Amino acid sequence: MAFFRDLNYLKQDSGPIVEDVADIYQAIYTLFGTKKGSRVFRPTYGANLSRYLFEPCDEMTARSMMYDIASAISEETRVVLNTSESYVIPDPVNRQFVILLKFDVPGFSDYEKTLTLTFKQRD
Repeated sequence: MAFFRDLNYLKQDSGPIVEDVADIYQAIYTLFGTKKGSRVFRPTYGANLSRYLFEPCDEMTARSMMYDIASAISEETRVVLNTSESYVIPDPVNRQFVILLKFDVPGFSDYEKTLTLTFKQRD
C-alpha cells in the first residue's frame, strides 16, 4: 500500500498513478513550475525561478536561486531539504545553472533522495 499517491501528469508513459517518492518528485517539479503568488489561498506556494532567465550566470545569482529554492521547498511539508549538501552551480559557458538537491522524506529513510535539475537561461 502506498503512503503517498497522486495522478501522474509528468510522465504519461509510466502509468496513470505515481506513488510515494515519485509523487514527491512530481510535487517538487510542480512547485518549481508555479509562480509564487499565483495560487489562490496559498500566496507563498511556488518558486520565482523564471525571474532568473535574464540574470547574469554567476555565483551571486546561483546563491539567490538557492535561497528561493530552499524557501519554496519549505512549502512542501513532506520534504526536509539538506541545505548543507544542496547547491546551485552556474555554468556561464552554456548559460545554465545545475541544481542539485538532497533531501529526506520522513518515513522513507532507507535511501538518500537526490534531485538534479538544469535551469537553462534564454540567450
